[in-house]
Amino acid sequence: MNSHPLIHPILPQKHYAQIIKVKTAAGATVIDQDGQSYLDGISGLWNTILGHGNKEIEGAITRQMQTVSFVNPWTSCTEIAYQLAEQLIAFTNRQFDKVMYTCTGSEAVELAIKLIRRHHSAAGHHDKKYIGVFETSYHGTHYGSMTATGIDKAYYKPYGPMLQGFAYLPIPFEEKGTVSSSIKSLEDFFTAYGERIGGFILEPVLGVSGVVKLSSRYLKRLKALCEEYDVLLVFDEISTGFYRTGPKFAYEDTDIIPDILCLSKGLNNGVLPLGAVLLSQRVTRRIGDEDFINHFSTQNANPLCCAAAVKTIELLEREDYQSIVCEKGDHLLKKLLQCQEEFSLIKAVRGEGMMLAVELDMDDDFDEMLSFSNQLKTNGLLCYPYANKYSTGLMLLPTYTMTYSELDQIVLILSDTVRKYATEHQLRSN
Repeated sequence: MNSHPLIHPILPQKHYAQIIKVKTAAGATVIDQDGQSYLDGISGLWNTILGHGNKEIEGAITRQMQTVSFVNPWTSCTEIAYQLAEQLIAFTNRQFDKVMYTCTGSEAVELAIKLIRRHHSAAGHHDKKYIGVFETSYHGTHYGSMTATGIDKAYYKPYGPMLQGFAYLPIPFEEKGTVSSSIKSLEDFFTAYGERIGGFILEPVLGVSGVVKLSSRYLKRLKALCEEYDVLLVFDEISTGFYRTGPKFAYEDTDIIPDILCLSKGLNNGVLPLGAVLLSQRVTRRIGDEDFINHFSTQNANPLCCAAAVKTIELLEREDYQSIVCEKGDHLLKKLLQCQEEFSLIKAVRGEGMMLAVELDMDDDFDEMLSFSNQLKTNGLLCYPYANKYSTGLMLLPTYTMTYSELDQIVLILSDTVRKYATEHQLRSN
């Protein structure tokens, strides 16, 4: 039994020896207590989009701390919280009406689930409780958001009963040829339960499914069914928001403006706990002057968190990050595709902006994938391993400020590690 007093999230204690004890971090580099440097290929946990140690964001936090660092969010507010809400609405080209704050992405999805059910109850439709999600979705680890996380269904039993009323649908993965069958499953779901479906929650680019951009044909059919059956559509852009896939938000690459938008991670460069849920007029117009939304946690709209977000969005608007992300993402994608040509272990490479997946020939073997990612870490690269029925491999989500030289270093470390793995396992090169 590990004697350390801290229990780390998700990771089994048998793997605690692999934990990096970080001493410093700057830009795209993390340094541990032994002085080893790591190239951060996943921006912390996909959230430090402008790099570690951004001085302007740190300065904004310090200035806010000198005025007020906390107020009771139930009965009080600060100008910085109002400023951020207005900033977020403007950042989405005023396609949303109101903002609610959370502390995390998991909490943002938790709130979205409440909003779906509250929205329909306000209209007297008390049976419209069902919520559709994808079978390899990831939406968080609170009770509602964990229930919505289809990829973690194998871990539900010790924590059950889970939240009721969720349906897990197959993903439309064009590369794997599942779009038509997935649309059929979607139509069957609506045909069977349409009058009882309240909402559908999705990631427009499914991260831990293997960076899978949802088929436009699927989304078009989903939108039509949601309109026909009065179903709210929620886009979880906790990972894809704030230029991660190229545009400000991934929904801009679709013909859909969601009813509810969940945000976190890059919202304030990941330096303090903050999430946000943006509501369309369709949702807010059912909230009367005498009504309220029963959701609250003590640190919602924390002024320090909001100050960091205001400065982050200001920095994002200062430069053309859509072009920066697309150009750097294309550069990394091309290099990884060249790597794929060399090694049979690499089955596929997918990328949307600076959100990329390298699919490896380790079908749904997470232990093997974890071992491989630990070898990458030993060689100086931090990545995110994933494994599911559709795809197994590693994700790369670099900071937008990473240099081209650092991007090339990612590929060099990956190729060297793949070459060593292939030699040890007697795999052929292409």
